[in-house]
Amino acid sequence: MSILALSCAESKPIAIETQPKEQIESITEPTATAQQSADPTPRPTNTASPVSNEIDPTDTVDQSEVTEEISESTYDPNCMIKVLGRPRTDDIVYFDAKIDQAELMSIQHCKLGKPEIENDFEEDRGRDDDRTRNEDRPEEDDDRRRNEDRSEDDDRRRNEDRPEDDDKRRYDDEEWECSGDQKDESGLPKTPDCNVPPVELPNGVVAADLTNVTLPVAKYEQPFDSCQIYEGEQCSELKWEKVSDVQAGEFVEIKISPVDSNIMYAGVDSNDMTMYRSTDAGASWDLVHVTGHVGSLALSPVDKDIAIYTNLEWSVQATFDGGESWESVVGFTADQGNVIPFTAIQFSSQQPNIVYAAALQSGDTRGDIWPAEPSDLYKSIDSGKTWTKTGTCSTCSAIDAIVVMPDNPEVIWVAGDGGVQYTRDDGVTWSGNVISYLEEVANSKKNLNENNPPKVMGLDIHQNNPNIILAASTNEGLFRSSDSGLTWERINNGLNSLKLHHVHFAPSNGNVAYVTSHDGIFRSNDSGKSWTDISEGLAYKFLTPVAIDPTDENIVFIGTATEVYTTHPKHKNRGMHKGEGLYKSIDGGKTWYRSDKGIYEAKIAQMGNHPIVPFNLWVGGESGRGNFFSPDAGDSWWFSPSITSHYPMVYAFSYDFPYVIYTTGWLRTGELTASTDFGASWYVLTHEIESGLSEETYNLGLRLEGAADFHLHGVAVAPSNSDVIYVGSVHDSVYPDLTFNLDGAHIFKSSDGGKSFQEKSNGFPIETKTSINSIIVHPTNPDIAYAMTSLHETTTAIGIYKTTNGAESWFEINDGLDEFTNDLQMDPIDPEILYAATESGIYKSTNGGQKWDKSSTGIPKGAVIDMAIDPINPNVLYAITADDIYRTQNAGKNWYSVNLGLPLLEPSSKPLSAQEKLFGKLLLDRTQTGHSEYGGTFAQDRTLEIDSTGKVIFVAVKTSRNDRDKNSERLLYRAILTPLISLVYEFAIKVDGRVESIEVTSQSHIFEMTFNTNSKELSFMAGGPKGTNSSTTVSIPNTLLSGQLEVLVDGIRVPSSNGNDGVTFDLIHAGSSQVTIKAK
Repeated sequence: MSILALSCAESKPIAIETQPKEQIESITEPTATAQQSADPTPRPTNTASPVSNEIDPTDTVDQSEVTEEISESTYDPNCMIKVLGRPRTDDIVYFDAKIDQAELMSIQHCKLGKPEIENDFEEDRGRDDDRTRNEDRPEEDDDRRRNEDRSEDDDRRRNEDRPEDDDKRRYDDEEWECSGDQKDESGLPKTPDCNVPPVELPNGVVAADLTNVTLPVAKYEQPFDSCQIYEGEQCSELKWEKVSDVQAGEFVEIKISPVDSNIMYAGVDSNDMTMYRSTDAGASWDLVHVTGHVGSLALSPVDKDIAIYTNLEWSVQATFDGGESWESVVGFTADQGNVIPFTAIQFSSQQPNIVYAAALQSGDTRGDIWPAEPSDLYKSIDSGKTWTKTGTCSTCSAIDAIVVMPDNPEVIWVAGDGGVQYTRDDGVTWSGNVISYLEEVANSKKNLNENNPPKVMGLDIHQNNPNIILAASTNEGLFRSSDSGLTWERINNGLNSLKLHHVHFAPSNGNVAYVTSHDGIFRSNDSGKSWTDISEGLAYKFLTPVAIDPTDENIVFIGTATEVYTTHPKHKNRGMHKGEGLYKSIDGGKTWYRSDKGIYEAKIAQMGNHPIVPFNLWVGGESGRGNFFSPDAGDSWWFSPSITSHYPMVYAFSYDFPYVIYTTGWLRTGELTASTDFGASWYVLTHEIESGLSEETYNLGLRLEGAADFHLHGVAVAPSNSDVIYVGSVHDSVYPDLTFNLDGAHIFKSSDGGKSFQEKSNGFPIETKTSINSIIVHPTNPDIAYAMTSLHETTTAIGIYKTTNGAESWFEINDGLDEFTNDLQMDPIDPEILYAATESGIYKSTNGGQKWDKSSTGIPKGAVIDMAIDPINPNVLYAITADDIYRTQNAGKNWYSVNLGLPLLEPSSKPLSAQEKLFGKLLLDRTQTGHSEYGGTFAQDRTLEIDSTGKVIFVAVKTSRNDRDKNSERLLYRAILTPLISLVYEFAIKVDGRVESIEVTSQSHIFEMTFNTNSKELSFMAGGPKGTNSSTTVSIPNTLLSGQLEVLVDGIRVPSSNGNDGVTFDLIHAGSSQVTIKAK
């Protein structure tokens, strides 16, 4: 039997086994009272349901009752949390718990309309709040959850057998929530106040702040007219090599064929890399289909060639030949052109020709839809070739999982926004949510205010004992039924997170089950009664899909994510993440290793290098799920989730430290974002653009109806004044079906670091259907800037415009210039020298754009797509055409090919330029201008970049001339010039109340510096391209470290020398390495 023990930490019961069951769990079916006919019947009895909010008559009641209303409309909950803690605040505000007089007096400053006062413990809001609600919270605070006036003995008696504190686990992995005025209408942060709390360092470890980086002074080196180094007849000044794979890790589903465990499929939440297949048990993968965001995936139980998946933005896709070809099987009506996106899909194991799939009637598949909306159930009896709608669940909303009862295929179970439900008649009638615990939680005042559904993402049934069912909820942990769903127990023993994703039994051993979560993967060896964390060794622990080998319960695959955008957008993992990918274990989770060769960002569209810090490369995919950052020129990658990254446009950086990153993007509400914590958090600035629109824009009717949905592109920060930011917009004529509502092209300026923007387009023809593709600013005068237009995603280009008075007015500078411009570069030594890449070649100006001359000698006639200028020796520039890459060492007078090591595509007929395609009215792929369809090896602007030292050059290379080819990818290559150059880094660190300065002179990228006051060790990361040599000298104050010092690199002692300048050591870069310095 089981009893309900009250958890004071949650004010909800937790089912606890009081003694072993004397009988084996038998297979039972829901009784008649649990079945729903055409007339709804009662739900199954649920042993895991919340207790009443009424006070137990045996409890002691505080007689000094407070009658004042405490709610969101009268008090600020975020302010209350700082005083009372989140658990107590939630009880009072959302669950009508009584507040005593002392508590009421302590939160008077939180009353709406009154100023909030500072709290003594509120030095760091994010970090201290985490500490308050977690590790530093006294145990008695958890025991004081709802009825604080309950007697102490009663409380102890109720909780002496209580399992691990579920409430603590809920808030441990809950991100910091912003208050209402800090979010826009879409719920996105508007200020850096919403940044995720910094990672808390161990006691005694202090982080240093980077305050400055100094590059060598730029100078013109000896010019050369031609290549100086050859291998045979090929110029070898640059030797290109492929950069390590840019791994996003947004996995939605992983499935292993029940017929042949070597055959696997992995579905990804991205437009450009939808479905991957492996034929060697995950050792390598091939991209086999591209449509959009995968929702769910099912493999035939008897035919290894059949796989079917659902899609966020398209119809259900199926292959009947092992992934060689795919076809739409349901959700698309050719005569009307309508698409019905589906969510979940599953085969019947007992009747393998039968497949079930679900689709929301509203057509929205993103999940978290509450109050509930109807979801339709579809059925196929021929392995997915044809389909029939069989029923509708009015309370299911988005369905995430479908499971067919193994012993009774007439019973179909589903899990999703509407909890866990079942049908016995192909969806004609439904049970309703059988886990009443979740239903009551969903109907609480707090959840109703926030429209939170009783969502269950994971569901599975024991194949050999179908009375055992596991359900993984997204906020309340795991539920288990041992009587075919009649009753449910909430079992979270061993789970350190209540935010769960997928759960599965091992097909070969039903005692073994795995569940993924926000914080790792857990294994059960007793059919879900208890769980063990098996995440040790994983570099990253936000996991969604899990797949288990059908013949071996110890062979497991898991996939990482940062959000479950397709079906559960509320589950996000903000921050800067390392180690995402697809992992495999062959020993039941004791050890893990990466198993995702061939899975990487398929369509690199934009790149950006920090203008000062070396080897810092940012990369965005054409329709990916985040921004990628490499601290070591591409040898390792971090992942920064951001709404801007769904088709990023431009990366821009402030020149101060700590610096701010700005990005423009294509997706609504993420058109302009900024980060003040190096990409861990992002906040939106589009609303400031909206507020700054000019009267002329409105008078010309260029601001159309609807919430701001602007296509922004060019963005630049003034090098000499980081408060000055310029932004340009695009008249998007490529995607007429989208809701962009700012016609024409407009220029905006901020003079306060992005806090506000004003349209500053005087002199620029804002009604023109063009794109302000690039903006560059004078290195020492923020009032001088250039706005370059292009054909990218628009109708025409009108060359370059310039301002000399801080954007108060603009004038065109197109004398002698081809106005169909693609890129613009400025000489850092002499800003009057400009280079423009155009559809007819390269042009150069030596007088700030007053006059332009052709400067393309050595480059074949045709379009030059992109350029990059060496910031240390501006005599050197690089340029790409459709078919080759070129270098000049004499400031553009002569150019020569430098493609050694690049996989250039075989030459074809003369590539058509963008305007030839446009005006020739040819059928174009992807963009009206053909920028991604030049028909060559290279694609578009911002796919050629150079790092701040001029020593590493990057380029994105296409693998197919046709971007619509499913196998067409854009891979990242780099060329390294040696020797590397030294930079000077200045760090400040606060130890024992004093600020110390540390100076590092190094050929590496130095970052993440800390000092351990306990062990007296200085540590930092040193990054650089693999195989290159670096010399580093660290000057450390004697107050931190004194005497003879030694150096360890990745834990291994290396030769070093101590001198007046500090301790000096050499290393050979292996990507990024940890350096530790301590006294001998």
